[in-house]
Amino acid sequence: MKYILLILCFVSALGVRAQERPSKEQMEADKKKYAEAMKKLDAQRAGMSPAARKSYDSMLNSVGMGARIDKANSEISDKPGASSAKGVATLVPAKDAKKIASIAKTPSASGMGGYISTVNGKVGGMVLSAAKGKAGEIYKGLQSKGATSTEIGNAAAMLWVQGRTGIAMCILSQACGADPSNTDNLNNYASMLTMMGGAELAIPILENLNARFKKNSTILNNLGQAWFALGEIDKAGKYLDSTLRLAAGHPQANQTQCLIDQSKGDKAAAVAHAKAAFKQGYSGDKKDNLQKLGYKPDAGDYNYPVPKPEQTPDLLNLGGWAMPSFPKSVAESKALEPIWKQFRADLDKRLTQLKKVSEQQSKESVNLMQDRINRGIALRDKTLASGGMIDRSSLDQFNLPFYGETVGMKESIVLQNLWKKRDAVGQKVKDFLAGDGAAMRKKYEDAKKAILKQMKEDEKKSVSQTVNPGAYCPQYVKAANEFLKAYNTVFEGLYFEYLQADKQIMNETAWANLYTTWPDVMAMTNTGFQIQWLRDLSVMDLTFESITKYDCEDASGGKGGQLSQFKDPKCDLNSDFSQTLGLGGLGFRMQITCSGMSTSFNALVVGVTLNQDLDHAGFGDSFKSCTVSVGPKMGMKAGMGPVEVGVEGKLGADIEIDRNGVKDVTVKAGAEVSAGIGGPVGASAGVEASMSLNTGVSSVGLQ
Repeated sequence: MKYILLILCFVSALGVRAQERPSKEQMEADKKKYAEAMKKLDAQRAGMSPAARKSYDSMLNSVGMGARIDKANSEISDKPGASSAKGVATLVPAKDAKKIASIAKTPSASGMGGYISTVNGKVGGMVLSAAKGKAGEIYKGLQSKGATSTEIGNAAAMLWVQGRTGIAMCILSQACGADPSNTDNLNNYASMLTMMGGAELAIPILENLNARFKKNSTILNNLGQAWFALGEIDKAGKYLDSTLRLAAGHPQANQTQCLIDQSKGDKAAAVAHAKAAFKQGYSGDKKDNLQKLGYKPDAGDYNYPVPKPEQTPDLLNLGGWAMPSFPKSVAESKALEPIWKQFRADLDKRLTQLKKVSEQQSKESVNLMQDRINRGIALRDKTLASGGMIDRSSLDQFNLPFYGETVGMKESIVLQNLWKKRDAVGQKVKDFLAGDGAAMRKKYEDAKKAILKQMKEDEKKSVSQTVNPGAYCPQYVKAANEFLKAYNTVFEGLYFEYLQADKQIMNETAWANLYTTWPDVMAMTNTGFQIQWLRDLSVMDLTFESITKYDCEDASGGKGGQLSQFKDPKCDLNSDFSQTLGLGGLGFRMQITCSGMSTSFNALVVGVTLNQDLDHAGFGDSFKSCTVSVGPKMGMKAGMGPVEVGVEGKLGADIEIDRNGVKDVTVKAGAEVSAGIGGPVGASAGVEASMSLNTGVSSVGLQ
C-alpha cells in the first residue's frame, strides 16, 4: 500500500507542477522517485498469485488509480524531446504470434456447441474461483425461475455493466454452452472474452457470426477489437473501417482507429476519429485523449444524450399567466387603471410569499451543500482507513450530475442564442423609446399645445363671454387617443415579444436543470424564475402610457389580466428496461431517468446471497471500456444480428463504460416514442429487448 501512496502523491504533484512550471531538476527528481515506486509495485505484483493480482488490480481500478497511473505514464513519455518512436510503440499492442497461431478454425453453426465447450474449459483460468462459484449459483437460480437463454444473457450483460465482469462472463459461458444457437449471447460472450484477455478464443465465434449476419456493425467492431488486441493492426483496421462505413459515429471503433492513426503519425485523422468517438459516447478518458492530441472539445463536439424536444414545453406554466392589455384610448385608460392596480397588488402579494420561500430554500440549499461536502470528507476518510476500497454508488453523489457536462455544454449554446434574442428585443424597446416613441410623444405634446393655442385665440375673439375649456375636451381626447393607440400598440407588441423571449429562456433553463442541477438547488432556481416572471408581468421597469384626466370621456373597453399557479418541472424521462429485457421478475432492474442510469440486482430473488466481501474478493467494480447497446431483439429471424450502436428510429439506449464505470447513457427514442405513442422509452408493450456488447480499446491490450 505504501507504494501506491507514493505513486498517488506523484500523480497529484504532476498535475500541480505542470501548472507551476517547475524546474527541470525538480521534475527529474520527482520522476526518479515515481520510477522507483513503480518498479517496487511491479515487483510486488509479480510475486503475487494470479488471484491476488486480480484482487489488487480491482482495488486500484475501484478508486480510479489505474487510469491515473496510465495518464501519468503517458505525460512522462510525452515530455518535450521524448522519442516519438517510443511514444508510438505504446499506442498499439505488440503482435502476439503465439496467440494468433492458436486461433481455431471457424466453427460451423452445428459445431458451435463443441467449440464453446472447448472455450469454457479455458475460461476458468481467466477469473477468480470465487467469481466462478458465485456465477454458478446465480445461473442455477435464474434457471430455477424459468429464465430463457436470452434472459440469462441479458442478466449477464447487466452484471457486466455493474462491474461484475468475472461473474458475468462465467454466467454467459454456461448460457452459451446450454444454447449455442443464441447469437446475441455468442456475440456478448466473444466480446467479454476479448476484454478479459482471450481475443484468440473470441475470433472464431465472431467469424461465424460475421458470416451469418452481414454488415452488422457490432460484430465487425468486435472482430476489429479482437485482432487489435492481438497486435494484428492491419487486419483490425480493415474491420474497423467496415464498421465505420456502416456506423460513422461508432464510439469504440473510432477510439481504436484513433490509436492506429497516431501510430502511423496521422494526427489529423486521429483527432477526427477521437472527436467522433467523443460525440457518440462521452467519457472523461475520451476527453483527456482529445486534449492530449491538442484539441479542446467545445459544445459542438458534444451530443444530446437524451431526446431533446423540438420546442421546449412550458414546464413552469408561465403561459398560464397574462397581464391586462395596454390602454389604446382614454376610455380604456380609465377602465384599465383599477384593473392594473389590483393586478399589481395581487402580484406583489405573490412576490412577498415567493421571496420568503426563496430565502428559506437558499438556506436549505446551503445546508444541503455543506452536508454533501461533509459526507464527501467522511467518505474520503473511510476510503483511506479501509486501504483504498470505496463504494462507487456513494462516490457518485459528490460528482457533477450524470448528464451535467453533456447536456450543459449543448444547452450553453442554445441559451446563449436565446439570451441574444432577448437582448435584441430589449434593444428594440430602448430604440423605440428613444426614437419612434419619443417622436409620438412629441407629436402628442405638440397637438396639446396647438389645442391650447386655439383656445387662447378663441378667448381673444370672444367679447360677450369667457371660453369654456371643457368645450375643447373632445379635441384633447382625440389627440390622446391617437397617441395612446400609436404608442401603446407598438410598445405592447415589443413587450409581449420580450416576455416570450424571457419565458423561453426560463423554460429552456428549467429543462436543462432537470439534467444538470442537483434537486436541492433546482427548487431554489425555479422559485427565482417565478419571481422574475411576476416582475416581468407587473411592467414596472418600463411602463406603458395611460391618460385618465379628461372628464368628457367615460371608462370603457380594455382586457383584464389572468392569475394562475406555477408548476414545478418534472422529469418525463423514465425508461425502465427491466421488463423488456425479461429481467423484471429475476431481481434485476435497469432504469434511466434525468439523473442518469441505475441498475440493481436483488440476488435473493433467485435464492443467492451477495455479501459485502465480494468487492474485497477482487471481482467487484472491475470495469472494462465498452459500449453496451440496449434495443429491440432482432436475432436470426430478422437477419440483422446483435443490437447496433446509435441506430436511429429504434427504442433503447447506448451505455458508455470506461475503467471507472458508466460514464454516459444515450437514450434512443424511436418513432413511436417521438409520436407520443409508446410511453416511456423502453416500455413499449410486446417489445422484447436485448443487450449487445461492443468491445472497447482500453480493455484489449494497453494495460
